[in-house]
Amino acid sequence: MTEPHRHSRRQWLRGSAAALGAAALAPAVLPTDAEAQPPRPSNTTRLPGLFNQLTQQTQWRSPELRLVRRVTQGLTEADVARVQALGYSGYLEEQLNPSGIDDSEMDARLRDPLYVRLLGYTPKELIDRDDAGSIYFDAILPMSLLTAERAVRSRRQLQERMFEFFCDHLHVPVWFEGLPPIHYERVIRPHVLGSFGDLTRASMRSTAMLWYLDQVWSTRFGLNENYARELMELHTVGVDGGYTQEDVVGLARVLTGWSMNERGEFEYKAGNHDFGAKRAFGMSFPARPQAFSGTSGMEEGIAFGEMLIRHPSTKRYLATKLLRWFVTPTPTEKQIVDVMAAYGEQGDIKAMLRVVLSRDNITRAPAKLKRPAHYAASVLRAVQPELRPIADIRRDYLVLAYPQSGMRHPYMNWSTPDGYPDKAEYWAGLIVDRWNEVEWNLVTDFDAPGRAVTNPARFNPDGSIDGVVRTINTRLFAGEMSAALDGELRAALRGGVTNARILNALRLAVSAPEFHFY
Repeated sequence: MTEPHRHSRRQWLRGSAAALGAAALAPAVLPTDAEAQPPRPSNTTRLPGLFNQLTQQTQWRSPELRLVRRVTQGLTEADVARVQALGYSGYLEEQLNPSGIDDSEMDARLRDPLYVRLLGYTPKELIDRDDAGSIYFDAILPMSLLTAERAVRSRRQLQERMFEFFCDHLHVPVWFEGLPPIHYERVIRPHVLGSFGDLTRASMRSTAMLWYLDQVWSTRFGLNENYARELMELHTVGVDGGYTQEDVVGLARVLTGWSMNERGEFEYKAGNHDFGAKRAFGMSFPARPQAFSGTSGMEEGIAFGEMLIRHPSTKRYLATKLLRWFVTPTPTEKQIVDVMAAYGEQGDIKAMLRVVLSRDNITRAPAKLKRPAHYAASVLRAVQPELRPIADIRRDYLVLAYPQSGMRHPYMNWSTPDGYPDKAEYWAGLIVDRWNEVEWNLVTDFDAPGRAVTNPARFNPDGSIDGVVRTINTRLFAGEMSAALDGELRAALRGGVTNARILNALRLAVSAPEFHFY
């Protein structure tokens, strides 16, 4: 006999799933009420039928639940209960202050020897492991596992969303030369809800970044422009920030000497600095005698960094990126200006997020397609399978690490310094890859070390179809599941409530268009 889910998935492919791929190019606007419904984006006129199908299937009316969808890696019953207890503003403030959130489950996981070892490596130890060819199992795979565990288990969800954001903003491929785990855990993570100024200063001294973008070899004897260009184009003022190629060359000269030592630690080398007269992006530096030791000349790069942190173009660039990340691909000028005003002089990330995540912005935000890593985490958070312990990282199949790779989104491993695209158009063609990962890895009863084992009994309160569908609605959609999906699930269970059919219903639920969007 053909397994129940095979036929159902073919039906889904012909019907609702078609809306997923098309609607990724035309994000749905999900109204909270008739008065608050904004106009549809103009590009949806090309696909009105598919757009309307998705819109009808995703009527997310609660502003509080909209907020939870935006600031987490996926709904859980605990998050829903928390926002209902605290209200919109109270829940947002709690997430903006993660140190006050009890995250004891994740803290316990951090005591695993695998993570203790990873987080304790010195730069030199990571470089040595890279040279020895053991870096994948010693650091890269554990780093991917740790990131996935935090995304799935941590109660400090906004912190994890902002970590994901800045991992792309200040991107270094995790495979590069051993040092990226330190870049991500010690340079980026401490600042994701702090000061953008502090984050920029730390990144300017990140040896992983300086090595990746060739800054460690940029000297007065041979200039390299890579880091200078990306410091402005990607990290601060943006490609439209007003600088020229001459400014890139000038900044590259300013930054000569910013390097690293043989231990993989940041070191300024005055003997490599260009002490000639320089001009870059409106700043002038007079010529002076060459120094061969100490930090003479380093103050030029520091001063330039401070200027970039305070520059109006940096405020605009970061405000626009945050709005696109959390709210809409096309923020209005008013939205951008309001977030810029919250930036201040040093880039107060919490203050900006209070504006970005305002009730009005989130209420009117169009639906956004989850990127694959976000989607995988949201499945695991919603279904909450038992994650089996790993006996041998070199042998066991690691469900937390591999689904992202299967969907072409391995953590922190985009090949260029701009980070993974934050555009639905890029990810919309991976529907089948998502389905395969759901079926093979994320919603399964296959029992082995490193796997996620779903217990169908958790979704079967009374043996009835009504009970199963109601439970899926509550746990995966916080009670906001569409009538269309309700009907699909009932059809999948029509032959009787069995464990196989419950798993099939769960696969259909997390494959539905409304689950792929948030």
